[in-house]
Amino acid sequence: MVKVAFFREKIDIPEGVKIELTEDNKITISGPKGGPITKDFSHARGIRVWIENDAIYFATDFPRTNTLALINTMMNIINGLIIGVQENYKYICKICYSHFPCSVRIDEKKKEILIENFLGERAPRKTKYLDNVEVKVEGEDVILIGPDKETLGQTAANLKRVCRIRKKDPRVFQDGIYLYKKLAGEEVLWEIK
Repeated sequence: MVKVAFFREKIDIPEGVKIELTEDNKITISGPKGGPITKDFSHARGIRVWIENDAIYFATDFPRTNTLALINTMMNIINGLIIGVQENYKYICKICYSHFPCSVRIDEKKKEILIENFLGERAPRKTKYLDNVEVKVEGEDVILIGPDKETLGQTAANLKRVCRIRKKDPRVFQDGIYLYKKLAGEEVLWEIK
């Protein structure tokens, strides 16, 4: 592989999106449909980040492969947040059951999602949803809306994990709540058909 003496990339900041940067590489992004969201990149040593002329720049001298990979990861996270604060992401999860009809309810005071009558259990199964996530229940779907893909994905994973079935064959007992569609605004990013 060819050695590179200097690496520099930039991301243009669109109108309506506000990005703030602290000295220890904590980046705060806010926009018309979400925020503020803070990401901590203080672990990124040897990478200079600065904002200039409506663009955010990333630079390093004599980068190694893992430093280039870290810069690309940082850029992808920031690009995803810029899209998210402009036109929220939407993750749609399906409520699946075969015998006992379960239902989902939201407790907004405690920021909890309650799954009631799961496998005929009397006590509801509970999980928390994270900040910057709006949860809606429409029929058989649980819809998660927010500007940050990481928090939406973690909330969907929490829903799937809380519905885990123990001591039964998972090939037979497939009840649960499963993520099946991801959207950015109205554009479908990923879908199980």
